[in-house]
Amino acid sequence: MNAIARGGGMLAAILVVVGGTAGLGVALGLGGTAMLAGLTALFCFIAATGGPLRPDLWLLAAFAPAVVLGGAGPRLLGEVSPVASIALLVLVVFAAAVVPALGPRYVTVGLGLGMASVFGYGFQLSGAASPVQIICAPALAVGVVFVLRLLMGLRDPGKPTRTALADALAGPDRASAERAVRLWVTDRPRAWQARVLAGGARYHGTAALLRDRLRAFDEEQAAAVSRVLDAADEQVAALAEAVRAKTVSDPPEIERIDPDVALPGDTSALLDEAWAGLSAIREAVLARDESIVDFPRHLVREALRREATGVFSWRSAQLRHAVRCALGMLVAAVIATFRPGDPLTVSFLMTTFALMQPEWRDTLAKAGQRAAGAVAGAVVLAVALWLLPPGALLPLGIVALLVGFPFMQVKPMVFNGCMVLMSVGMNATTRHLDAVSVLVEYLLLVALAVAIGLLFGFAAVPGVPKPSVAQRFSDAVAETGELLASVAERLRGGGGRREVGLRFRAAARTHQDLLSPEPGSREPSPEQREALEEAGQGLRGLAASAGALLQRDDQSPTMASFASAAADALAGSGELPPRPADVDEEERLLADLVRADLLRVHRGAEVLAN
Repeated sequence: MNAIARGGGMLAAILVVVGGTAGLGVALGLGGTAMLAGLTALFCFIAATGGPLRPDLWLLAAFAPAVVLGGAGPRLLGEVSPVASIALLVLVVFAAAVVPALGPRYVTVGLGLGMASVFGYGFQLSGAASPVQIICAPALAVGVVFVLRLLMGLRDPGKPTRTALADALAGPDRASAERAVRLWVTDRPRAWQARVLAGGARYHGTAALLRDRLRAFDEEQAAAVSRVLDAADEQVAALAEAVRAKTVSDPPEIERIDPDVALPGDTSALLDEAWAGLSAIREAVLARDESIVDFPRHLVREALRREATGVFSWRSAQLRHAVRCALGMLVAAVIATFRPGDPLTVSFLMTTFALMQPEWRDTLAKAGQRAAGAVAGAVVLAVALWLLPPGALLPLGIVALLVGFPFMQVKPMVFNGCMVLMSVGMNATTRHLDAVSVLVEYLLLVALAVAIGLLFGFAAVPGVPKPSVAQRFSDAVAETGELLASVAERLRGGGGRREVGLRFRAAARTHQDLLSPEPGSREPSPEQREALEEAGQGLRGLAASAGALLQRDDQSPTMASFASAAADALAGSGELPPRPADVDEEERLLADLVRADLLRVHRGAEVLAN
């Protein structure tokens, strides 16, 4: 029910964005292109929400030219050269499929850019439209979304960052931890949030080590340590709520609980470190130092550049996916040219684009949902045609649209079935077409889109091997270890920038391949899939921390030794490196993040190495 309620909220937002932009377009004289502006605004809105205000606005501004080019370019070129129009569409789709390799934040950016371009190409305008109208439609969409996003975030622009930090504290999983670091880096990195990140990484990393030791303790020792960790987790949850709050609050005092039994080795020292991490979090929340951390701002650009260079290699699975996606869209666009003016062209092209996913099992799942939804919707529509008068089709389509949107995420098959009623009902009524013929054509086009999506979703590139999960994990770990070792050598004053750059590129490629295998590869088990995501985020985190160390441009024997120890620990030939002493705050933060990411990789290694 909560998911459906969120879907209802999403429907309201969509109606505001699409309806408001389209209405403004009509008022400004855009004519038939007003609907193009409304739908493009929806795609931009999806891509420009979900993070802090400032980074979202920068991201929207950076991709605005591409959205205008993708939304208007193919349409305008179509008036001059259909071949050039299709070529530009294919190029934009290729770019949209490559962009997600830059990180999770860019998945919606690629989706929005691709959907805007495909929709702009396939949308059949009612009546004549001038070049100015076609260009102004996506430009208006970007402008409206920019203003809307600004108004949405002005009241509390830093809320997403605080929420991500709180989620990472309260529930340390791969998604929340990665999101917290990413949002903190892209937003204005404040000192108190840096200390929360460091303290949280310190606590959760140490707690993970202690929980791993429980199996080696006797029953009494394990019960005592578990009791201490459970009490600490409760206090972490309270601290997380204090982090989430907008205004400064008085966080609860840390009430330390110690075990009442003797513990082996350095277990007591690890408990001390865990409690020290909690104390550091409380002090950071209490002080709320809003000063900006002296963080290398070009680090984000460097990280994106290294991710991009890792993609542009024929050994990159993400690049091969982009090639397959572009070829699939080329085939679909050529087929669409044989039926100019067909009102179902948009549905055909957008279904083809939506089906082709980086992971071929996702493509198969989406194809199954799309086909099953289309058949179910066709059955319902056939019954409606039998029982209801023709004039009821348009209201039925509108009702189906309103009913289907809340199920877009939770029940895609229901949403797809509702889209059949909406598309066929509205086109048959507004264009005075035979509903049965439109339904049959719709089903045939869905079948054709599914066939294209599956063909290019499963197509393997000749000459490219299909390594196993264990081999991909081994390659990613080895390349990341080599990267850490080369950064350590650089911190000692040796090595060259070119060599380190090549290591970054190789590591980025293996990280992408770990999560996006070649079609036809053996399907991982559910346990392996979970471990893949855990280890993949840990490895990417290690690469990001290595970049941060390198960007300081200072020789540091202490951090060089730490990086070497981290490389040894990653390879399994050494213990988790201790936190370095006599370093500045940023280096302590990086050390804590490296230790936490090493633990994430180690937790996945037992599953993936076999």
